[in-house]
Amino acid sequence: MLFSNPAFLWGLLAVLIPVAVHLFNFRRYRKEYFSNVEQLVELQTESRRRNNLRQWLVLAARVLAIVFLVLAFARPVLRSSGAHAGEMSGAVVSLYVDNSFSMESADRDGSRLETAKQKAREVADAYDPGTRFQLLTNSMDGGEMRWLNRDELTEALEAVKVAPGSRLMSEVAARQADFMRNNAHNGKAAHHAYLISDFQETVTDIDALPADSTMLFTLVPLSGVEADNLYIDTVQLDAPAYFTGGSVNVGVTLRNSGSRAAEKVPVKLYIDNKERALTTLDLAENTSGTATLRFSIERAGWVDGRVEIEDYPVTFDDSYHFTLLAGEPVGMAEVDGAGANTYLKKLFDADEAVNYHSMSHLPPTVEEYSFIVLNEVKSLTSGEMQQLTEWVSEGGSLLVVPPADGAEGLNPLLTALQAPALSRWMKRPVRASQIDYGSSLYRGVFSGRNDEMEMPTVQGHFSLESQTAVKQSIIGMADGGELLTLTPWKEGKVYLFTTPLTADWTDLVSQALFVPTLYNMALYSRPLPPASHTLGDGEPIVLQGSYDLERDLPELTDGEDLRLIPDLRRVGNRQVMVPHGELTTAGIYRLADEHIAFNYDRRESEMQFLTREELSQALKGRPEYTLVRNSRKPLAEELRRRDGGRQLWRLCVLLTLMVLAAETALLKFKGEK
Repeated sequence: MLFSNPAFLWGLLAVLIPVAVHLFNFRRYRKEYFSNVEQLVELQTESRRRNNLRQWLVLAARVLAIVFLVLAFARPVLRSSGAHAGEMSGAVVSLYVDNSFSMESADRDGSRLETAKQKAREVADAYDPGTRFQLLTNSMDGGEMRWLNRDELTEALEAVKVAPGSRLMSEVAARQADFMRNNAHNGKAAHHAYLISDFQETVTDIDALPADSTMLFTLVPLSGVEADNLYIDTVQLDAPAYFTGGSVNVGVTLRNSGSRAAEKVPVKLYIDNKERALTTLDLAENTSGTATLRFSIERAGWVDGRVEIEDYPVTFDDSYHFTLLAGEPVGMAEVDGAGANTYLKKLFDADEAVNYHSMSHLPPTVEEYSFIVLNEVKSLTSGEMQQLTEWVSEGGSLLVVPPADGAEGLNPLLTALQAPALSRWMKRPVRASQIDYGSSLYRGVFSGRNDEMEMPTVQGHFSLESQTAVKQSIIGMADGGELLTLTPWKEGKVYLFTTPLTADWTDLVSQALFVPTLYNMALYSRPLPPASHTLGDGEPIVLQGSYDLERDLPELTDGEDLRLIPDLRRVGNRQVMVPHGELTTAGIYRLADEHIAFNYDRRESEMQFLTREELSQALKGRPEYTLVRNSRKPLAEELRRRDGGRQLWRLCVLLTLMVLAAETALLKFKGEK
């Protein structure tokens, strides 16, 4: 047992007062002589004993009344063995209120979000008026990283609305712990964190919750109502590059999380708000399926797309927005050590998708190109090597085609890029024996493995030293060597042929395999911008345009009422936009001439929730995490009993009144005859 106000225990010395009074005021008996008292002896003895007993009982009642009254002022607390996070008095409290889309659903008391806000108020009522609170939602923006008093907390709760974005429970708990640990200003204050949510299965990662014995985490589950839902999970655009007249395959993955099959679900594709394709898809219960729609690009520039289905009652995930930029040719530079390569020039010179340039030296502005070919270049200066190394690290694709003689000068560059080094030249005919059909270079080129396809032959090739290098074999040789390798390095790629691309050394240049190999190297050299982004995840978005960050910044608009200045930053040679939760509606936004698509987080689409029993089972062995017994009952009293212990001052007051009543009865009814 503990006392909230132990100083009042000095009041127990007051029990000496009634003791002293009673000791000095016991009635003294005087002897009186009578002629005949035989009949009074028995009665006198009986009255004296009864009177003394009554006096002692009155003394005991007065002493107990003082004791119980002092204890009431000292506020005794009976702490339970489960209260391990310290006193509620002086604690700092972090409250997380889940305001994701699933909290918009109705329960017995209205929407689950309103119930969550009421539970947060009840938690606040359990603490002293001077307690500091933090309110955290799924936005987790800078405005939530501050302390609030109880009145400010109440106002902040009123402003909480359902918003896009979803957070893992481990992320929430870690953010709460970090904030309280770094901002408590009192190392002795108890740290209490509350997570009020419907605990969807997709975001409740119990195993990843942080382990911190200095915190007390309390989970307040709100009963979730499971619902069947059919939604668009992902959209994938299958095309190496986008240009006018080209076609794009749109792969739409639908998910049926319900318990009933969905037949002939219409899937519509809109391009620039015009319906361009329609298909249907059958889905069994609790399965996924993919439908493919195709459209042709009719003009250069930004293309806005949208895929739609119809499903009720959950509708926020029935559309999916995407964008693509068409008509921008790939910048390609061929640096020739032995004159322009006839086959490369013939392949790329007249192609609208590739802006091909042939030059004798490395251009000073390599960032204008996404694909550079070093064709039979024998050596590079240190400045050129550094220039190429930085360019590849930032996403450029480099193809190295060695000369048949004097290729040792390329090895310092290859080593710096962690690619295999060129070793011994072997002048003998060798046929290629294997092709990596799964390579991105051949995506969509082969319908399957073709063992009867004619393999290229070389008249001579370099062996490779790759003990410390990272390489993927794309075309392998029958003698165990390599004809073409790929080395991913940082953000870029390094392709390496082991023989010159001329008819004197290989018949690859005259085979059908040559076209997709080199053409896809060029098309895939420029990473396509993501077709869409997820609202609320806070991930930086790499921009395609270039903006003067020192002058007037472009506005981000939705084409209607929204106009705001986004947070633009420069990271290396790239510019990025960092969203801070200011966008709340899925759709396509415009930044100057650039189009950016946003969609809602699909983790909210799975309408399955962990029950209180499942949470309790998962939290076993985690003493720093507790679960409220019944979230429908007021939390304040349960939390006071759990964290502050059972308050006994009311019992002490009751006992005081009882012993005073007993004293009054003893004094009023003397019982004398």
